[in-house]
Amino acid sequence: MPGCADARGRFEDFQNRTQATASENDAGNDASGDGPCAPPAPGAVRGPALLAVDTSLAEGLPILFLGTIDTPAVDGTTAVRFVYRALDAMDRSTRVGPELSVGPFPLDQGLLTAPIPESTLDGDADPILYGTPIDSEMTLSGRICGVRTFYCGTLMGSTRGVVTAGFKGKFAITLLGGPDAVPARPRFGCAVDDLAAAL
Repeated sequence: MPGCADARGRFEDFQNRTQATASENDAGNDASGDGPCAPPAPGAVRGPALLAVDTSLAEGLPILFLGTIDTPAVDGTTAVRFVYRALDAMDRSTRVGPELSVGPFPLDQGLLTAPIPESTLDGDADPILYGTPIDSEMTLSGRICGVRTFYCGTLMGSTRGVVTAGFKGKFAITLLGGPDAVPARPRFGCAVDDLAAAL
């Protein structure tokens, strides 16, 4: 009817603009980005999150960690802290192994350097040799710019035990809508196609 307001159409336009803006914002989070990077204000990023780690030892088969992220104030800037447990590689939902806490890691102009001390990954979280524990240590490097639902970067580390080797790789942190809202295809790097295969 002429002159009637199209409320549904306006709402769909709003949703499309919001999703486009979120995609543009998330796309600017890769570790190789340049330009200014302001970290989020202390406390601005918090909640359930998925950490996906992809290494050169098993490219495309990320190890997943589910937990919570928060951004406390440390040394006059924002820091990142993550409390998590590994997820079973077979179902990506069952929490396995002990709870671990890393950080807080202060952000220097948005730059994240997160040395993760040596720990043992529960064998059920191992996507290559399922059931085989992995002893490893690594350092995550990336950019945490602004308040977003996705952050990513690169990593370097080493393993010992059944497999003793150095490795490099990438990681992604995805903020979730709930404590169990693991995506069907978790993203594990900065590229839009860095997606794990669906189970």
